[in-house]
Amino acid sequence: VVPFLCILFPINGVSLKITQFVNQTDTPGGQPGPSAAVQAPSPPENDNEEDEGDTSTKQKTRTVWMAKDFEPPDISFECNQRPLEEVAEPVEYFSRYFPEQLFEEMARCTNIYVLETTGAILVTTPEEIKTFLGILMIMGTLKFPRIRLYWQPATQIPVVSEATSVNRFFKLRSALHIGELSSPRSPNDKLWKVRPLLVAIRERCLMLPPCERNSIDEQMVPFTGRVAAKQFVRNKPNPEGVKVFIRCSSEGMAYDFELYQGKGTGTSQEHKHLGLGGSIVMRLVEHLPKFSNFKCYFDNYFTSVPLLRELKEVGIWAVGTIRANRLQGCVLKSEKDLRREGRGSLDHKVTREGDVTLVRWQDNGNVNFASTYVGVDNMSTERRWSEATKQHVDIACPAVIKEYNAFMGGVDKMDYLLSLYPLRQRTKKWTVRVMSHFVSFGIVNSWLEYL
Repeated sequence: VVPFLCILFPINGVSLKITQFVNQTDTPGGQPGPSAAVQAPSPPENDNEEDEGDTSTKQKTRTVWMAKDFEPPDISFECNQRPLEEVAEPVEYFSRYFPEQLFEEMARCTNIYVLETTGAILVTTPEEIKTFLGILMIMGTLKFPRIRLYWQPATQIPVVSEATSVNRFFKLRSALHIGELSSPRSPNDKLWKVRPLLVAIRERCLMLPPCERNSIDEQMVPFTGRVAAKQFVRNKPNPEGVKVFIRCSSEGMAYDFELYQGKGTGTSQEHKHLGLGGSIVMRLVEHLPKFSNFKCYFDNYFTSVPLLRELKEVGIWAVGTIRANRLQGCVLKSEKDLRREGRGSLDHKVTREGDVTLVRWQDNGNVNFASTYVGVDNMSTERRWSEATKQHVDIACPAVIKEYNAFMGGVDKMDYLLSLYPLRQRTKKWTVRVMSHFVSFGIVNSWLEYL
């Protein structure tokens, strides 16, 4: 039996699909057979797994691409800068991220937790919590292979061993809490046990004078144990743990962040058509002053043409690498053609409106860039090692690649600073791991403020 004819017609406002079949053995001469199959049409599938319920008109608008020069707009930074503050003592910068009220809350919640779960009385104080965090900082600097070595006679560190006993240290670490078990909370908040700490640090980050150039990327809180919000992200130094989206300066200072807790994190109905990555970007830039010519940089996890246009509508310019399946119908030279032309070759197109340019550049492989304020003008050169000639060669590099490479690495810079003196010990409690990570987070930011 083979299909012979397909007819679409409406019945009571519903389109049905009728497929006639021909039985070649029963109906010689190709006459239609008696059998027919009737079925309702399947809804179109969404080919972007990050776009949840995409019904936006903006997403359906067809983008027309043209082979013409991109005209860069005026991107002069217009945000009023706050006057410089007088340099304070280092501990004062630390206290801006960890105020006294935070330590009081930690001591109160820890005492309540021990009483409710064991019936015992721990009686810790804000000062003891500060001492505990200070010991963690010392351990992150000295990095002994085992915690008990800081108290053993042959290797003890007096500033640690005289501050508290080893048994008290472990008891406090296992009991440390910053949220009450009985306190009201959102059922969707998987990280409620550490929420007050996250709120305190984020509030200080939002108070910082905004930076003109912002990089947005993912950061991992390393943890291999059990936690509801755990993720696995390939090509990260610590691929397994809790994922954090961060907006940083190119120097590594954080200005805003959002912890990923699964579907719906950072998304709003207004930006749902942008998918998860685009919605996260719009969430992280919501505190930037509008129409002040801020610039943002992000990788292909976030970048899409609709996102760049949404940012441009609020006066924020952007550059990002972009995946080949998000080019909105833009046809660029193939990887094979660019490889044949050699390293440094490129192709680019501009939207009919002239607001977005796409660039495909050939290095070892090809990479796609999308931008709303810089294109391929002002070509420069980059030195690369050539395996064919066994020597360094100069290749042409467009301005958009130089711009991206210069300002994209802010979150990587913060990761590097966090790795120098990590407040990290082996633990099965995700709360301890997340809290120690964000204590390091606050220390790095306060140190960068001090500089």
